[in-house]
Amino acid sequence: MSPRTDHRPQGPVLVVHPSSDLYGADRMLLESVRQLVAAHGDVVVAVPGPGPLVPRLLAAGARVEEVFSLVLEKRFLEPRHWPALLHDTAAGVLPAVRMLRRLRPRAVYVSTEVLPLWPLLARRSGAHVVVHVHEAELEMPALIRLGLALPVLPAHRALVNSECTLGGLVESVPWLARRATVVLNGVAGPVAPAPARADLDGRLRILYVGRLSERKGVHLLVDALRVLEDRGIDAVLDLVGDVVPGKEWYEEKLRQAIDTAGVGARIRFRGFHADVWPWMAAADVVVVPPVVTEAFGNTAVEAVLAARPVVVADHTGLREAVAGYGSVRGADTFAPDAAVQLADAFEAVRDDWPRIRAAAVADAAVARVRHDPRVYGAQVAEAVAAAPVRGRPAAAGGRGRTSSIRQERPA
Repeated sequence: MSPRTDHRPQGPVLVVHPSSDLYGADRMLLESVRQLVAAHGDVVVAVPGPGPLVPRLLAAGARVEEVFSLVLEKRFLEPRHWPALLHDTAAGVLPAVRMLRRLRPRAVYVSTEVLPLWPLLARRSGAHVVVHVHEAELEMPALIRLGLALPVLPAHRALVNSECTLGGLVESVPWLARRATVVLNGVAGPVAPAPARADLDGRLRILYVGRLSERKGVHLLVDALRVLEDRGIDAVLDLVGDVVPGKEWYEEKLRQAIDTAGVGARIRFRGFHADVWPWMAAADVVVVPPVVTEAFGNTAVEAVLAARPVVVADHTGLREAVAGYGSVRGADTFAPDAAVQLADAFEAVRDDWPRIRAAAVADAAVARVRHDPRVYGAQVAEAVAAAPVRGRPAAAGGRGRTSSIRQERPA
């Protein structure tokens, strides 16, 4: 595919995303699309298949198409999965090329660095390319981090969600410093969040929102609940989220650990809920305990926006996400005594409840300004708008009228 040099009318803005779920990066993608539709009109979003994200994209005014893409996964680090990596690489090229030739997009916004084929193919098509990096795999070997960063090089602009992510990216490929910009995640919280209840009534309600996975440190919460029980502190934990498909073994392992610890009556599995705000409103404190690098931490920001105290893993991007807030308590989830530190943090929240409850209300007002979705969206739209003009913009035909997913499959 040779670079495009003719002066044909501009096509749509093409957005490429590796998921159709509604977790952190998916919600940021949705916010990006809303602003891109407002700023640029015709926006096409390529996703791998149906999911809860799709109807929201359609409601935002975007067109949605289904396309197979190579997605870099950690399983590809194992030699036994290299044949699958080669297969997905080959299978992902043709659908991408077909889509680029058919749509002839003016700009391509690749929502994450784990879609390595799209920046290069989009650049070769003549489109303006923006890659939004949400990952900061600082615990990975340097060679692996280099492999994740190199696909960003073809992009004209790189957006990153934190200084933590920027540092990891530039450490791997220093040349990216000249084209990378930190854009804090935009999170739309409640307009007027109700303060947490004034009296804990002896029982602390803890909330976890997110994937049930080993990386997210959910198992640490089982031991933390046991420590609290041993201390005579009455606490319950709601788990709002589910496992990654194919990794149901982790939930089974988690339930076994709960039975072994004897805290089954204190931990409730609530499943996935797209609307997290009612759960935040019912909670006293929210916990975000990952045991790996966290590039930012949307759930922590959501908790602050909901005027709820939050206990976070005190490392990497999470520390950056909650910097300056008075309603936050930290625990080093990299440490051997991580569960004890989490229990200490929960106990500190309980013991300092009147002050920390008031601080949470004040923090929510600050977070609404810091993470204003309009500011976030304007920065994303500006990065995409930097595309060179090749002719008059095409009419935004089809905007908001597509009701089904077009499928672009490998041959």
